[in-house]
Amino acid sequence: MKVKGKELIFISWVKRDESGVQKVSDELIETMQEDNFNIHSLSISENTLIACGFNSFVVKLKNVKDYI
Repeated sequence: MKVKGKELIFISWVKRDESGVQKVSDELIETMQEDNFNIHSLSISENTLIACGFNSFVVKLKNVKDYI
C-alpha cells in the first residue's frame, strides 16, 4: 500500500548499512510530507510499519482506522 508522508508518524530512520536505526530530524520529516511511501508490516502488536522510499523508516499510521 502507498501512503503520503503526512499520514505517518516517523519513529526512526533505518541506517543504509542495516547497523541500526536513528532518530529522524524534524527538518527531514517536514520535507517528506508529500512523498509517497510503500508500507509493509513490521510489528502487529506495536502497530509499526516499514515505510520505504529513498530511505526506509519505522513508522506508525496517524489514522489506523482509515486503513482497516
